[in-house]
Amino acid sequence: MILRCAAYARYSSDLQSPLSIDDQLRICREYARSRGFVFLEEHVYVDEALSGVGADRPGLGRLLDAALSPSRPFDIILLDDSSRLARNTKDALSIFEKLNFAGIRLIAVSQGIDSENEQAHVLVTVHGMVDSLYVKELAKKTHRGLEGLMLRGQHTGGRCFGYDSVPVPGTTGKQLVINENEAAVVQRIFEMSAEGQSLKTIAKTLNSEHVPPPRPRAGKRYATWCPTCIRAMLRRDLYNGKVIWNSSRFVKVPGTNKRVRRARPESEWRTVVHPELQIINDELWQRVRERQEHVRRTYGVREGGGVLIPRSSTSPYLLSGLLKCGLCGANLIIITGYTSYGHYPKYGCSQHFNRGTCPNSVTVRKDWIEEQLLDELQNKVLQPDAIGYVLDEFGNHVRNAFANLSNQLAQMRERKQKLEGELRRLAATAAETGPSAFLVEAIHEREQQLREITDQLLAQGDDSVEAHLSDIRNFITERLGNLRALLAGDPGSARKELLNHVSEIRMIPQQTGNGKSHYVAEGSWHLLGNERDGSEAIPTQIRVVAGAGFEPATFGL
Repeated sequence: MILRCAAYARYSSDLQSPLSIDDQLRICREYARSRGFVFLEEHVYVDEALSGVGADRPGLGRLLDAALSPSRPFDIILLDDSSRLARNTKDALSIFEKLNFAGIRLIAVSQGIDSENEQAHVLVTVHGMVDSLYVKELAKKTHRGLEGLMLRGQHTGGRCFGYDSVPVPGTTGKQLVINENEAAVVQRIFEMSAEGQSLKTIAKTLNSEHVPPPRPRAGKRYATWCPTCIRAMLRRDLYNGKVIWNSSRFVKVPGTNKRVRRARPESEWRTVVHPELQIINDELWQRVRERQEHVRRTYGVREGGGVLIPRSSTSPYLLSGLLKCGLCGANLIIITGYTSYGHYPKYGCSQHFNRGTCPNSVTVRKDWIEEQLLDELQNKVLQPDAIGYVLDEFGNHVRNAFANLSNQLAQMRERKQKLEGELRRLAATAAETGPSAFLVEAIHEREQQLREITDQLLAQGDDSVEAHLSDIRNFITERLGNLRALLAGDPGSARKELLNHVSEIRMIPQQTGNGKSHYVAEGSWHLLGNERDGSEAIPTQIRVVAGAGFEPATFGL
């Protein structure tokens, strides 16, 4: 039999050459050719600029999905060396064992590791330990090198608005120099803050004037000024001519390539004064500090409040995190609080309110939208015909699954009848000849088999498929018949229940003929829950008019 080969290649950093991938694959192709294997070009899997410390790599994920699939399109996976697969012992052994169980042969060409060899497990363990130690030692050396750069007055990496990074003559390092255009923006931001303008006001002013913002990080959607960016700039000591290094470190989340920032003790900080990098003079810097302290005392804002979590998870409002702007996709947030008429929070687009970059200025009262959305879901989505449709689809899936067992059930029933006959004959023999150890054991063995078969057979009474579907129908009708009662109480628990049925609600602003605005709410409702529902979701579109009821625009299954 000719063996089919897949290949996996990876390099760790965007500072490394992408040609490393070509070199790794060339070695794998040559190895396959020399052994008479078929190298499958359509099953070459690659991860570029991703560390082997984490297992959440798209190329590796696709490779394992294919290898562990029932079709198994290849017999062997070729690697240049085991470090390409993983850089820690746990992940290396886990992947090795999964592939071994699935019957996939793993070969690390450069190291001569072949999973068919009885010593392969030991070799993978040893190389995994070596690779793990390499990563830890490399991290220490990198940290030591960055400290040396900092002490020599060179830049240790990262972008900072207001500065350019330029090469240092005669070295491979870089240093920061002031970017005059961006520095003028920084100066203006500090002056606006010292004059009492809020973070939101500063951000909206800069956006309205189309002042170029800092370049967005990879994967970020909005290239605009935002309040959190302004807040971080107002606290950056570099603008006052001080470089504070080693104040934090990044720790990888186990099993992933994601990193989280952790603060270091202040005793480990390194501070170096660089007057040539000062953009904000001491007097303006101090004025901003005094205003921040005044805000903290007045409004009780805590310094270093701990790890930030999504506000929607602790919000006192039921729909926080669910409502999305139909124009820009941002969250709708509570933008107003107390009024002269009482406490009437309103939802509005966060991009319009915080940054002024979205034209959606429509707001809607929290109590109105909650009442109208829940009323419409109850009146339109939870009608008997809608529930019946979903249950019919769900029932079809269940009945089809049980239909595949028909042959097996027939065999089980036939075996059950045979066992019952054998038990009758054995009992008759025992009555005539008297009990013996052999007869007792034979009777016990057949009784045990009979119990197991009886437990597996599907009953036609209260445990039948139709009976269970009837129970589900009653559950939906009774428990979800009053959404407001179900979702009343603690907003966090209620929101968790709501998220089982709807992932997001898109709020599309519309203009009426009389110049007034309203929202059209669009979303899909999973009747039994996103993970439990065996049918497709029910799409619905609802018109939201403040002060009036819902006027359903369309509804279909």
